[in-house]
Amino acid sequence: MKEKIKEILEKYKLSGFFHEYLDRIYVDDSLSDLDVLLLTIYIIDLKQEKSGASYNECKSLFESFGKRYFKQTVYRAQKNSYIKKENEVLYFLIKGVKRLRELLGEKHKAPVYVIKAGEIFSSMRFFEEFLTKEIEGDEILLCDPYISPSTLHPFTVLKGKVKSIKILTTNIFEPEKFRKYKERFERETKISLQIKQNPNIHDRYLICGSRAWTIGSSIKDLGNKDTLIREVSEVVSSLTELFSSRWKESENSQQCS
Repeated sequence: MKEKIKEILEKYKLSGFFHEYLDRIYVDDSLSDLDVLLLTIYIIDLKQEKSGASYNECKSLFESFGKRYFKQTVYRAQKNSYIKKENEVLYFLIKGVKRLRELLGEKHKAPVYVIKAGEIFSSMRFFEEFLTKEIEGDEILLCDPYISPSTLHPFTVLKGKVKSIKILTTNIFEPEKFRKYKERFERETKISLQIKQNPNIHDRYLICGSRAWTIGSSIKDLGNKDTLIREVSEVVSSLTELFSSRWKESENSQQCS
């Protein structure tokens, strides 16, 4: 049962609501009992692939999340017209569906990361934290018109997590030093690094799997000016296609080797 629940939490991106500890899964303490009940019904509906969650199964799962007062919470949910109970089965009402969508939307809302000017050293640490938290995939596609040896530094935190990074750029500062850094980076992280140059790029963005982010300034200049890192996964297909196109155009251009 627990493995099935974990699979659902990961598949439907619900894990942000929960915390796993040893053999238990706890719900985040920012959620009300009412919202936990709605999530509980939702998880059971997903598990059985149909609406209508058994009262007793809901009670068991609700309490396994570290919550109490199941009976009282069901009563409140019925009183607020979130759910109805028929023959020991709990069903969503339209108001409950709307609240569930609000809840899921709040959790899935893409954060905007702000890096302030004048915080050069802390900005790199902040970017490393961003990479550690957000990057989930084998390959990164990075478009950044201006790169230098310092561009590679934050990506070392992805050792053992990412297999390859492709960088599309226009200018490489300190090319000889960059070449040595690249060799050391690949040797120490076991991450394959490919760099191609193309004069037709301007914007800075990063792609990993089905997600994408725009970056306000070149990574080597983080902390020099106020910079926003914003998720734009709704256009990841277009950005991936653009990156691929520019990458192919650069087939015969200079590469760091």
